[in-house]
Amino acid sequence: MKEETVTKKKELTHNERCDRAIEQIKSDKFTISFYCPPMNAPSGGVAVLIRLANELSKKGLNVNMIYEPRLDQRASQEASMKAKKEVRLFERFNPTWLDFDISNLNFVVLGDKPTLKKGEKPPTFSDGTEVNFQTFKVNPEDILIIPEGFPDIMQKTAQISCKRIVLAQSWFYVLNAMEPGQKWQHFGIKDVISVSDAITEYLDAIMPGLNIKRLHQGIDRKTFITPKKVSDKYPMVAFTGSRGPENKLKTLNIIKTFYAFYPQFRWVRFVELKDLERKEFGERLANCAFLLYTDDIAGFGTLPLEAMACGTHVIGWAAHGGKEYMKSDNEATGTLGNGFWTNNGDIFQTAELLGVAMEKWVNGDMDIPEISKTYEETLKDYTVEGESAQIIELINEYKNERINELEQAKTK
Repeated sequence: MKEETVTKKKELTHNERCDRAIEQIKSDKFTISFYCPPMNAPSGGVAVLIRLANELSKKGLNVNMIYEPRLDQRASQEASMKAKKEVRLFERFNPTWLDFDISNLNFVVLGDKPTLKKGEKPPTFSDGTEVNFQTFKVNPEDILIIPEGFPDIMQKTAQISCKRIVLAQSWFYVLNAMEPGQKWQHFGIKDVISVSDAITEYLDAIMPGLNIKRLHQGIDRKTFITPKKVSDKYPMVAFTGSRGPENKLKTLNIIKTFYAFYPQFRWVRFVELKDLERKEFGERLANCAFLLYTDDIAGFGTLPLEAMACGTHVIGWAAHGGKEYMKSDNEATGTLGNGFWTNNGDIFQTAELLGVAMEKWVNGDMDIPEISKTYEETLKDYTVEGESAQIIELINEYKNERINELEQAKTK
């Protein structure tokens, strides 16, 4: 019998692994993974997350959207009753509500592949297709981007070798899921992308020492368009109630208080924008004369900017997150503001100012070139093209920083 020679693959040294990772980064042979909550209902935060991933993918980078599937409670219950035994069906993450094409994005279902007994069926989505669970694997050259509200993911990934970055779109959810005294640094995270000056200031105050980079979000001017004719604007006020039951009650209270304060405006209609695809959302918003904005915890707040792009005037709360762009009239300098801004959470002041604004609109003092110019001046800092260029620029900065980290990690 002829003896077979087995060639053992040489184990790389620590420095060789660092050099290999550096070469992979320089040649763009690394993966950027975005952890994404699988929301099949419209969500501004999820839309931004996927849009950034999509932009990087279009530039030729290897991008994965990773998510943990949710159990489809209703479908599971119906299937269990029919089979007369427990059946677990999962929701497929399919954000059809987005207003851009994501067909080139790779969606990865996180989870361990189950060991099936004889005759046992593999896990399936509620549409009947098999769930292809995959274990999350990374290399030192890779990047993982985590939304700010998921400290559990930060903790679970504390020992992995790749670079981890938090995408912070809200200040409100940063501490909610963490233990008192916990910081992102405790999970080994120091890199953050912030979408507003307010979030940056907040993080600097509660977690000093983070490496925070700023990203300006873009407003899609193909979705949010000012009608060509003034007659396309109707005496309607758009509003959303997306911040929960309490916020919805406050918004409805403003509306009822407005009617009580100004009975002459009982003919004005209020239209709730909900469960709409982005194109229809933009069209409805553009048909309204005003937007009533009551998001008191916004980390940035794109809705007022989307309204300005539609030529829809904003009355609402000056939330902390939007302070970088919310400007009131300045009588001293004679400059126009870009909205009727009230103290955050003030129901009565908002209802009163809504009446003042409506009076101005009826008298023809609102849909004028001077105000349109003010809106455009505000919007010039928040373009889709600018957002796309910035995320590419930020990733290039992170690449260089990671190369430096790996060089410094080498043993002398």
